[in-house]
This record gives sequence, structure tokens and C-alpha cells, in this order.
Amino acid sequence: MRKNLLLTMLIVLSLIASPALASVQNIKVSGSINSGLLYRENYDLGASTTNDEKQNVFYTITKLNVDADLSDNVSASIQFLNERPWGDNLENASTNSGYSDVTLQLAYITLREMLYSPLTVVIGRQSFNYGNSFVVDSGAMGGADSPLASIANDLSEQFSADAVRAILDYSPLKLEFLYSKIDENTATLITDPSGNDDVDLYGVNASYELNDDMKTAVEAYFFAKIDKSVGKASGVGLKNDTIYTPGARISTNPFDGLNLQAEIAMQSGRKVGSLGETPAHQMQKREAMAAQILANYALPENILPGKTKELKPVLGYEFTFASGDETSTSPNVDEDYTGWDPMFENQAAPKIYNALFKQTNTFVNTVSLTAYPIEDLMTKLSISKLTLHKEVNAELDGGSAAFPIYQPDNSSQNVLANWDKKDLGMEIDLEAAYAYTEDVSFGVNFGWFEPGQVFDKTKNGDAAKQALFNVKVGF
Repeated sequence: MRKNLLLTMLIVLSLIASPALASVQNIKVSGSINSGLLYRENYDLGASTTNDEKQNVFYTITKLNVDADLSDNVSASIQFLNERPWGDNLENASTNSGYSDVTLQLAYITLREMLYSPLTVVIGRQSFNYGNSFVVDSGAMGGADSPLASIANDLSEQFSADAVRAILDYSPLKLEFLYSKIDENTATLITDPSGNDDVDLYGVNASYELNDDMKTAVEAYFFAKIDKSVGKASGVGLKNDTIYTPGARISTNPFDGLNLQAEIAMQSGRKVGSLGETPAHQMQKREAMAAQILANYALPENILPGKTKELKPVLGYEFTFASGDETSTSPNVDEDYTGWDPMFENQAAPKIYNALFKQTNTFVNTVSLTAYPIEDLMTKLSISKLTLHKEVNAELDGGSAAFPIYQPDNSSQNVLANWDKKDLGMEIDLEAAYAYTEDVSFGVNFGWFEPGQVFDKTKNGDAAKQALFNVKVGF
């Protein structure tokens, strides 16, 4: 680790001390240090019959940024990232196989007014998201080479992806075209086409601000994920696994203090899986949908005279729907696959249910209240109710079925579920953030997830709990 940190410092110093290598107008060095403590319990919902699972870990996330303006229209950005639990012996390669103690998080160039004035092109390892991160957010693409990936992947701040973006700004209309390499897989010389096993993401996003009194903004997009690793590369006669996702979003403020948003998206394409003996029986047509409604209302000052202005209370409501599929043991390939693929959503971390379940086959209703009891102290109480869109498969013997739950370390396990129930559970979260200074903040987060009737209370009905504490400084 010392060698890597020294190398990182030398690179930064060389960028600062060697302006002769490029015509540099301005260089900015910044960063942050975020240290925290996490305590988690029963994320297996009590599936372990011998011991309750507990996790108690200190960790630190460190970032170092270098941004250089080479000219009025050309800039370059680099960010180094270190994520590690305290006491982890990162210099011991045998116990940290595949992990890098210092990661090149960002490395991209920005070319403004390229070819003509409305066009900006961003090339390299970068971060991006669209709308409310309902479908695509680069924060859901990274993290695999971080030590936190095997401890608490949902807390990782690896949020970048290798991509090229072309942005056309015709204010109030903005068009953005995206190509991202999700996974190269085999990078050596290969036999085409059967040896091509890449995973790629293509997209176009259009946003338009109406400039009306309600500050209405509309957005439309189309994303295509092409996964060749489970397609042609995995069997003769197979086609690639494809997901085509068109969608639209609107945001408006009908009156002071109220913001309403609605988003809907559809999925088509082809799902490849082991559904039969011949290639024709290993492919299903996709037909899924998802939708979301958000509402936030800042209460007027006359609700609590003398207090509302100080508390700044905001009521929130969120409804999220993602369609599910029949989980039959013998799927009928002549029927469409209706399960929503979460793509690269990045919305609910670090809530417990976000770690336990994928955003598919669910309804989520969340109400929240945000307030400032004292200056610089933000508090938020959230209550979420989760239900299944389609019941768990009832065809397995014994009237129960295996239901997958996921863990913060990216592992998963199947637990017994009641096939005729849809109540997935309820979660209560209490958050607080205190701005100690402009540069230093403290945060706490308490969460409690109570499993619903989907789970067998005698085998896996224990509540999952978490407590998170952190202090962060930016410079």
C-alpha cells in the first residue's frame, strides 16, 4: 500500500510541477476523507439456525482529485480512491486477491465546443446518471475491485464507468448520447463472432425545460444493454442477451412547496437462460415495465406559526413498481419473460431492503418527514412498505418455495418462503446529518427491516438491523 500511495503522490506532484508537458491554465487539487462505523445484524433474516449473523466494522474512504484546465474548451480530470476496513492488511496479496488498495476512479477528458459550439464530448472513466437514477447510474457499475465489495458493497463510493458521452446543448433542449463498456471479459485475440463476450451499454437521453411558472421539465430516454457473455459466446446457436429500455419522466411544481415527478419505462429484448435442450428453448422474449411517482411538499410557514420556518419540514412520498415473472420450475419459453431487470438503478442505498432485494417484482411505498430541529442538523424519518407483484412459485413440494435474498458482500442465498403471500416486509429508517463546519459533517443512520408474510417466521422471520456512523471532511 505504501508503494501505491507513493506512486499516487508522485503522479499528482508531476502533474502540478510539470506544466511544460501541456499548456495548463489552471490546476485544482481536492478530495475527501470519510471514516465510518457500521453495525449490521441478521441480514440473513435468521436463516442461520446456529448463530445470528453480525457485522461490526470501521472503514475509511479516501479520495484525491486533480482537475486541470488545459484551455478554455479542454480539461482533464483524475481521481484516486482508497476504500478499506480498518486493520485490513492490504499489503498481503494472498488475502486480498483481486483487490487494489488505490483505484483509478476517474480518468477522463472533456472537449467543449468540439466541431461546433453546442457539442461537448467526455471520454474515459467517468461518472454519470440520468433522471433520478431509476434506470442508469454509473454508481451501480463499479465497486468490484474495492475491499468494501466483500464487506458492504452498498456503501462503496466507486461510482465510475468507462464511457464516451456526446452532449448537445440546445438550451432548453439537451441531447446526450452514451456508449459504455460494462465488461470487456476476454480482451485477448479471439475468434469472432463466437469469442466476443463483451457487455455493452448504449443510450440516448433527451431533456427539455419548458420554462413555465411550474418549472416543468420532461425527459425521454432509450437504453440498450447487450450482453454477449451469456449469448453467442456461451453456446452454438444462441443469440445475445438483450435489454431495450425506453422511458420518460416529468417533473413539475404545481404550486409553491410541492414538487411532483412521474417516470415510466418498458423493457423488451431477449432473455437467455438454461430453459431447454436446444438453443430455441433457451431464449425468452422480454416484456416488462416499471414506474415511479415522487412527491415532496415543503409545509407552509402558517402550519406551525413560529416553528415551521425554523424546522423547514418536508413531507415526502415515493411509489416504485417493478414487474415480476412467474418463477415456475419449468418456464414456458413460448411465454414472455415479464420480470423487470434493474439495469443500473441507484436509488435506495444504504437502506436495508436495498441490500436484501433486487428492484424487480416489487411494489415499494415510502413516506418520509424531513426537518431541521436545530440549525445545520438535518433529520429524516422514513417508513417503507414492500409487497411482491407476483407470488413466489407454488409448484415446489411442501407448499413453500426458495426465495433469494442478497447480502452486502454481494453474495446471496435462498430462504424458504410462503408461496401464497405477497407481504415482503416493512422498514423504518432514521437519518441525521450535522454540518459541523463548511468542510466537516457527521452522519448517523439507524434502520430496522421487519420481514413480512412472504417469509416463514419459524425459519427466517427475524428482523434485520443496522446502525451507521460517519464523519466526512472535504478539502
